[in-house]
Amino acid sequence: MKCQVFSENQWIYPDTELTCPNRAELYAPRGADVCFQVLTDYALKGGETITADFSMEGCEAAVYQLLTATVPLNSDAKMLCTTDYDSVKHFVTRKAPFDVYEITRPIDEGETEAGRAAFYIRINVAANAPVGVFASDLSIRMGDETLTVPVSVKIYNVQVPALADSAFHMVNWIYYGRLANDHKVEAYSDKYMEILDRYLDNQIDMRNDYLMIPSGTPIRDEEGKVVDFDFTAAEMVGNRALAHGFKYVMGGFVARFKVWDDPDHFLLWDRNITVSSIEGYRQLKIYFTRAYECIKRNGWEQNYMQCLVDEPQFPNSLAYRALSGICRKCIPGVIINDPVESSELAGACDIWVVKQAIYEKYIEDYKRLQACGETMWIYTCGFPGGYCMNRIIDLPLPASRLPMWMCYKYDAPGFLHWGYHAHNPEGRYDTNYHTEGVSYPAGNGHVVYPMGDTVWYGVRGHLQRAGAVDYELFHILGKRDKAKALALIDKVCRTFDDYEFSSEVLDSVRRELLEAIG
Repeated sequence: MKCQVFSENQWIYPDTELTCPNRAELYAPRGADVCFQVLTDYALKGGETITADFSMEGCEAAVYQLLTATVPLNSDAKMLCTTDYDSVKHFVTRKAPFDVYEITRPIDEGETEAGRAAFYIRINVAANAPVGVFASDLSIRMGDETLTVPVSVKIYNVQVPALADSAFHMVNWIYYGRLANDHKVEAYSDKYMEILDRYLDNQIDMRNDYLMIPSGTPIRDEEGKVVDFDFTAAEMVGNRALAHGFKYVMGGFVARFKVWDDPDHFLLWDRNITVSSIEGYRQLKIYFTRAYECIKRNGWEQNYMQCLVDEPQFPNSLAYRALSGICRKCIPGVIINDPVESSELAGACDIWVVKQAIYEKYIEDYKRLQACGETMWIYTCGFPGGYCMNRIIDLPLPASRLPMWMCYKYDAPGFLHWGYHAHNPEGRYDTNYHTEGVSYPAGNGHVVYPMGDTVWYGVRGHLQRAGAVDYELFHILGKRDKAKALALIDKVCRTFDDYEFSSEVLDSVRRELLEAIG
């Protein structure tokens, strides 16, 4: 059987031709992982048993079958999607529709799917692994056939900190109602909580250390008036998350504008009541008082943050300030953490999670705020389009990893993305998430795939984990020589829309980074 090894930073497709030898030469720090992909000319019938064998001191191999996902629509040059390929062919990888190897199925979970045999290999390097160059064969047995891939790993004398000690932080939102629908279980039932555990395991493995928990649910009297709030779901999920190893749980959003240039924000549970009204104040005071009681009851004082509004804009910045004041009055000392699209929130927000394009558009304002001691993170989402760095399936794969490099460049020790597991009801085969009559760029809504009673990584989910590790490595080098760390980043990415598409360039500079440290 013929096969070829591909970088973890390169997309492969069902029609990719095999041209190179099958040796994997890898470079890794201790306490992290490094991955590669293998494509063969062998046709799996489906339902076969696949086993793997790999032995290397200080290392373990996790083997996944690569499965295809479909990209029905190309990303647009400005926002959302397009059918006009000529307008986007300068930055997308292929003309839609097309299939690409994106889903990684652990070989011991579920049945083997028919099709060209392709594998994703993750080499986990122990924190105490020996330093040096080590070689071994990876054997993958499929029915009567055995695939053998020579693997060498150079392990450097640098250790990536455990998540509990990380310098970098990440958030990917879980949609708790959607999880119940995707897995066809009752929300917050015993079965649901077992499945939620799998999602929390995946998030921790991905190096997500902050989790947004469910918002409080309004309780109404017979006339429909809000008289109280129930935080039962928030309490269940929050305690579960902290037990799994999350550093912080974050209370869910409470308000948002209706259109982006509204001067006020409206309560999420009653879209006709503004936060600046007396009735809005009455309800918010009850809400945050109950939230504070939940915090104290569960001992979350050192592990809780509050989210208020998703993407407050310049025109409603004053309303956001008022909302923040109500929250701080009711929850003394609370840290407020929000994705924002305004630079006019000083004193109202503690962790500013700024969209990549907004940060660069108003970079001087944000740098002045950072000089005042404000904490900035970065987030990406469905807008802007084009080749602006984002986790989109028809962009070159490095665009899923490099946002974390830009976080280091901009002194932003955190990253957020809304799209962790938002799929269409029809499932994984249509990656353009549809809602409210629009289609989002392929993969924008998810980096994992719900399967049975568990969840599987997408290739881009693995890359997000790798990007978080890269930040830790730049942080380690930067404490010794920040100019060197920034110079290495500039070899690959200068801004969010000026970066190298080549996996070879990324791989080469990542190796330089390891050499510079270890």
